[in-house]
Amino acid sequence: MKVFTNEQLIKKAASVVRPKKTKNGIYADVGCALISGKNKIYIGTCGDSGSNVFCAEKIAIGSMITGGEYIIRKIVSVWKDENGQIFVIPPCGNCRQLIRETDEENLETQIILDKDKAVKLKELLPYFDWWKKQ
Repeated sequence: MKVFTNEQLIKKAASVVRPKKTKNGIYADVGCALISGKNKIYIGTCGDSGSNVFCAEKIAIGSMITGGEYIIRKIVSVWKDENGQIFVIPPCGNCRQLIRETDEENLETQIILDKDKAVKLKELLPYFDWWKKQ
């Protein structure tokens, strides 16, 4: 099984960032790449219009689900500034919850924070198991 480094995934996520501004918003200014349980890479990009927002993570996860998979081993999202510099950004709260709800095993998903650092999803979800402690 091929092992993908954080840096490789960051580059893959950055490869889909192609910002396009419209009169109502901006599209493709954030990219996401994930490695599924079957070691396949899925990618996605975001959109933010006057009427709707869809996160890059949701698009990548939707592609994964369309492919019949639900387990995420690693995930990263990136944003590029006007000079092309890449910044790794953690998933928003809604995306963290989506990752968690897609499969129970995803509490162990590695959220990439930079090329040398990743944390498990459960570390970013406060009280993810509060009901078990009562």
